[in-house]
Amino acid sequence: MFAIRTMLLAALFTITTYLSPAGHADNGYQGDREEILALYQGWIRAVEGSDIDGYVGGLHPDVSLRPPGVPGLDGRDNYREFLGPVFETASYKITVDTPHSITMMGDAAVVEYDYTIRRIVDAGAEADLPEGALEGESTTSHYIDVVAKDDRGVWKIRLHSWSMTL
Repeated sequence: MFAIRTMLLAALFTITTYLSPAGHADNGYQGDREEILALYQGWIRAVEGSDIDGYVGGLHPDVSLRPPGVPGLDGRDNYREFLGPVFETASYKITVDTPHSITMMGDAAVVEYDYTIRRIVDAGAEADLPEGALEGESTTSHYIDVVAKDDRGVWKIRLHSWSMTL
């Protein structure tokens, strides 16, 4: 009886280890997941600090921005231009409502998460916001991004898209 219990516990331990994030089911992606999460933490700091260079530094050179209901834009330089009036007219505070869920696919991953972004308008700033920029005082959205490694092997945001939630 003791031998059977020991074998069952050993089998349970093996299965649990296999399915755990640090186990074999992770397929060696744990380091990549940590790098991707660090990318998003840096992005949050950049948004809250109105740091365009920090924000753009997290973008893949071939990034695509796809806001809901309007045409998107492509390329890091176009994204930088988009951000100018966004950061000139307001500051932002991000609340992570649902943490980042990462689905790895080799040198790419899909990242889903929910943020509430509070926009604090600078009453003295005068600039027209580009189509697709957040305009409300507070916006809650579900984001679906694609991240990919750039030519140096660094994780960057390749596609940034979202839908607003109630």
